[in-house]
Amino acid sequence: MVLVILCPLIVLAGLAMSPRLNAGYPWLSWLFGGRQSARTIHFVCAFSLLAFVVVHLLMVLVSGVWNNIRSMITGWYDIGGRHVHRL
Repeated sequence: MVLVILCPLIVLAGLAMSPRLNAGYPWLSWLFGGRQSARTIHFVCAFSLLAFVVVHLLMVLVSGVWNNIRSMITGWYDIGGRHVHRL
């Protein structure tokens, strides 16, 4: 959802806010309902991306940074002293 919807939406809303692009592509501003609506959508998308990153960083911190890094590199994840191999 983030890559398919949120990232293209934030780029298009950012382009819709540009006065220079509005002269060449007026349909882009119309698509978002005007420049102010594009700003609002752009802000909501930017905040959502920030929240996505922060939540994922917190999940890594809570579950153990070094354990997660080791499992990404070697494939071994430590669960309470037991090493579990994940493919």
